[in-house]
This record gives sequence, C-alpha cells and structure tokens, in this order.
Amino acid sequence: MKKTLPILIGLFCFTGIATAQAPIGSIKGKIIDTVARQPLSEATVAILRKKDSSLVTYTLSNKLGQFEIKYLDTGDYRVFVSFQGYQTFKKAFAIIPNKRSIDFGDIRMAKEYKLLGEVVVSDDAPIKIKNDTIEFKSQAFRTKPNAMVEDLLKKVPGMQVDKDGAVKAQGEQVQKIYVDGKEFFGTDPKLATKNLTADMVESVQVFDDMSDQAKFTKIDDGSRQKAINIKLKKEKRKGYFGRILAGVGSDDRYEFNGSLNHFNGDQQLSVLANANDINKQGFSF
Repeated sequence: MKKTLPILIGLFCFTGIATAQAPIGSIKGKIIDTVARQPLSEATVAILRKKDSSLVTYTLSNKLGQFEIKYLDTGDYRVFVSFQGYQTFKKAFAIIPNKRSIDFGDIRMAKEYKLLGEVVVSDDAPIKIKNDTIEFKSQAFRTKPNAMVEDLLKKVPGMQVDKDGAVKAQGEQVQKIYVDGKEFFGTDPKLATKNLTADMVESVQVFDDMSDQAKFTKIDDGSRQKAINIKLKKEKRKGYFGRILAGVGSDDRYEFNGSLNHFNGDQQLSVLANANDINKQGFSF
C-alpha cells in the first residue's frame, strides 16, 4: 500500500497537467445572406492567429449555414468568412480560460457589388474554395528564409510531404504540380517543390485534374488525380531566380545541385544540375 500511493498521486498529477495543456476553445455560428436571410452552405471559415496572421485551421459551413471549430488554444485570433460573390467577413476574438466558447450567432454576409470603372480591392481571405479547387494564400503560412516550396506545402492543412519529397493532398498522392497552370520541367512533382523558393509563391491551388488521355481526346472519362498549381507572385513572373548548394565530406565524398529559372510571362525556362558520388538520385522525368 505504501508503494502504490506515490504512483497513484503521480498519475493524478500527470493527468491534471495534460488536461490543463489541452486545447479548450471553440467557436460556432451560422452564415446567412443579409438580404434574403437564407443560409449559405459551404462558406469557408478560416481561423488565423492575430499576432502573425498564420493559418490555424478552417472548415466549411453545412447545409444550414452552421459551422463549429473546436480545440483552439488560448490566445488572440481572427476569423475570416468568405463565400463567392460576397464580401469577406472579418472579426477578432480571443479564447481565454473564463471564456472558452464563442457563439457568433448569425453572421450576415453582404453581396459584393462592383460598379463599372470601380477599383477592385484585393481579397485578403486566406482560403478560397471554388468548385473542386481549394486555394491557400502563401502569406497565411510562415516559412524560414530561403525555404523551398516543399517547406511551404508542409504547413498547408491536409498536405503531407515525406522524407523523399513526395506530396500528398487530402490523403491522395499528388501526381502533377503546375506552375502558373503549366507543367514545370517534366512530370516529377519534386522538380518544382525542391527547386522553387517559397517566397516566389502567391498561392497554392489543390484540385482534381483530368487524366492525360482525357485532355488529349477532350473526352472526360471521369478519371481524376490530385494535382497542385503554384501561382507565382506578379513580380516573380519575370526575371532569373535560382540557388546553388554544395557539400563535401570525408573520403572525397561530395554533393552538388543547382537550379536556374527564367520566367517571362508565359515563358518558363529552367536549368537543373546535380552531381554526387554518394549514389543519390537528383531528379527524374
């Protein structure tokens, strides 16, 4: 009995600590049209940290326009609600120990009207969903200086990048990666993710791509494969960009790889080089 008591006390203490550190916050609400008062289904609800505008999580409203996001840590946030054809709703909120659950009630979305000759204001919503395409703004994800596109993809919800650089989106293997809608230097997705820097990217689009056969025959065979389109920032679509990495080790071991990319509007030119004596494959086509 004397030996059992300290163990039980330790277990209770450990459980108490784990419970205290677990995310405790949640938000909910209902998204409706301002005029018609009808619910808006599949509106995008995104949560960003207030301090650095980094994306925490997102969800879609259900058929009744309702949404709920759970397991938020204590802290200051901003919620963005977006729906095609409507103005983006933005509101700051905080999760604190004595106010863990927040109910926004009815969130009334106003339609976006554009007059002839009106200046178009850029949409700052971090996520857009249109048909089968999900678009993530790169500014919602913080990466280190000199980070590559694969480092950016690791931070995007629903994406995984393994140690070899293979990419999965929503549980499916990504077969192709496009740059501004064009195949980047062959069919190997890693050529884009490992040779383009994250600071070049404006947004990442995830979509279901038609098969090559369907594109060639222009007959939809119903076959789909997960693909990614990398939209470059406007100022990065013209000029030369590249990087060089080199390393040496014992026993005269060495590794070198480099890339030089030239973009000029619709023109894309890339030169890749790789050399090593450690039996490491650089890339494939």
